[in-house]
Amino acid sequence: MNRRLTWATAALFAILSTTGCKQKEPPADLDPHEPGAGAHDEAEAGREDGGGKADGRSEADHVGERLVRVSREAIERSGIRIEAALSVPVTGGFEVPAEVQAMPDKQAHVSSVVQGQVARVTASIGDRVEAGQSLAVIRSVALGDARAQASRAHANVEVARANFRRQEELQREGIGAERQFFEAQAELRRAQAEQSAAERALEVYGRGGSGSEVTIKSPIAGRVISRRASVGEVVGPSDVLFEIVDISRVWVVGRVYQQNIGAIDEGASTIVTLQALSGRTFTAPLDYVAPSLDERTRTLPVRVTLDNPDGVLRPGLFGTLSISPVGAAGRTVTAVTSSAVQRLGDVTVVFVPTQEEGEFRAVPVTVASRGGDLVRLRSGLSEGDPYVAEGAFVLKSELSRGELGEGHAH
Repeated sequence: MNRRLTWATAALFAILSTTGCKQKEPPADLDPHEPGAGAHDEAEAGREDGGGKADGRSEADHVGERLVRVSREAIERSGIRIEAALSVPVTGGFEVPAEVQAMPDKQAHVSSVVQGQVARVTASIGDRVEAGQSLAVIRSVALGDARAQASRAHANVEVARANFRRQEELQREGIGAERQFFEAQAELRRAQAEQSAAERALEVYGRGGSGSEVTIKSPIAGRVISRRASVGEVVGPSDVLFEIVDISRVWVVGRVYQQNIGAIDEGASTIVTLQALSGRTFTAPLDYVAPSLDERTRTLPVRVTLDNPDGVLRPGLFGTLSISPVGAAGRTVTAVTSSAVQRLGDVTVVFVPTQEEGEFRAVPVTVASRGGDLVRLRSGLSEGDPYVAEGAFVLKSELSRGELGEGHAH
């Protein structure tokens, strides 16, 4: 009896062992080299790579297929805006902080050269004025005295000249005294000297106006940006009554840090981007490099000059001056707004519209550099390609929510 139980137990173990081995082998009709074989192991290997997928493609490949659809109402509500990708000059050098400044020869602080009272004001803040145009009229006792003195000096010259001519005529006729002739000549010269001094004083005060009034005129053409003159107010030479600025051409002044000083030179190509002017760039050669560092900031001032016909480059605006390296002139690169660039996992993307209304695709891009409000791309988009310039974060959120909830965004 015991011998039969031992043989039965041995047979049972043999059957179980054979069954377990067959469970680990692939079915007879499945080739181990087909895509389905070992899929679990490949998926595990992909996860260990940190970005691979179960089908062997990279995460960037899958991002290119991600679509998100939103309604027309959602597009309007979210402020989604489509623009065309720009083509901007290659920078590749370095960027420095910069500020728009008015050119010194294009701004004026206008004061009265004489103590007096404001009688009339003929210009106000925002007015465009021409060089020589009246801004205000000042009534001054000192000016009245100066003009009276000039009038007296002129009259004295006329009297002295008439007396000299009479003595000169008498001398020619041989009946005049020589002493009186020389006295008349000296008196004329003294009167002329007094007249010259009085006229020079009036030159300082200005010749505009009459009597005790002087006209304050604009020394340059431009726009009045400040007015501190009010009728009845007593003003003096130290009081600035008007500030006038012409911004048809402006400076953009950058500050180069010491480690980059050796890489700059006059004539280098630059790109100006400003925080207040999203999506706009301005190009110009570097026209000035300071000979010495600023003692306060320990930076080297550099400058470009820009035409400003539409007046958008306002003094005081801050931004970035990108200075290109030697040899980069003439080369361009595609650029988009900084708000368009989003991250999906480990991939940088830009959303572009498809042919279907309300549908957008996440396109992987490679960033070359960032400057101001622009991001320069090395790959992914070309000049003129439409893309989502504003509202890309909303699309990213919608896409992420769709993938978490349903496994697909479309």
